[in-house]
Amino acid sequence: MDRIDGMQSFVAVVESGSFTAAGQRLGISNKLVSKRVAQLENMVGLNLLHRTTRSMSLTHEGERYLEGARRVLAELEQLETEFDASEGLKGIVRVAAPLTYGDTAVAKAASRFVEQHPNVTVELDLSDHYADLAKGGFDIAIRIGALSDSSLVVRKLGETHMKVVATPSYLEEHGAPSHPAELSDHICIRDANNPDPNRWPFQIEGQTVQVPVSGPFLANSPPACLVPTRAGRGIFICPDVFLGDDLETGRLVQLFPEFHSRTLPIQSVQLPSAFRKPRVRAFVEFMREEIRA
Repeated sequence: MDRIDGMQSFVAVVESGSFTAAGQRLGISNKLVSKRVAQLENMVGLNLLHRTTRSMSLTHEGERYLEGARRVLAELEQLETEFDASEGLKGIVRVAAPLTYGDTAVAKAASRFVEQHPNVTVELDLSDHYADLAKGGFDIAIRIGALSDSSLVVRKLGETHMKVVATPSYLEEHGAPSHPAELSDHICIRDANNPDPNRWPFQIEGQTVQVPVSGPFLANSPPACLVPTRAGRGIFICPDVFLGDDLETGRLVQLFPEFHSRTLPIQSVQLPSAFRKPRVRAFVEFMREEIRA
């Protein structure tokens, strides 16, 4: 067995959490993954993993070896890329992204990226649920909002601003609120992704004020919340990256533009091993430039 194959299998097992998931990520059987890791352990003379019938964890030696293996694999890929500079970047970049944002901004950026780098394949997986990078074998996930997983490499690509919107028909029927405090008298569409769906934050006279809201529709997806909003059934506070041309065409009207709400970061997250791949770094930088443009 090639020692590099063993390192790749070992890193994949650790990052994906199981031999089965590692096999899916590498395109080989879980038995072959297990065999490669066992052979690697024999080569280095160390037990890298604690294995039981129900769990798997790194040994102390495995933790140290993991750092080195990631570094070696990243440097090998960097060397191969630089050695074959005539072909430029090559390989696959697997990207997870929110459904609607992925359909628009991420898909457009990916299309332009592969046009510039014809030897790179970008695979998009679009879902409004957070993807597990390791188990899914993703190089990058594009996420909107605050992040909690400190083990990932995070890069800010841009930001989106929360805007309060409604249709002209809703405002004609129910009246247009002139101040955020009046939202409690209106039907509000609530996004369960917000820290508190029942309270919307606004900067009023230099202070953050949490305005109570209520309504019969609650979803964990801005695009889903926009369905009843566009149908004239309520007021919604929405990240502007999901609004498309709603405001320009007059389909929706922005309320309280003078009262700032939240600004959310648009970020890429990666496993440490993926961050060192030249094609992944190039795609992240390309996305950053596309968003800021």
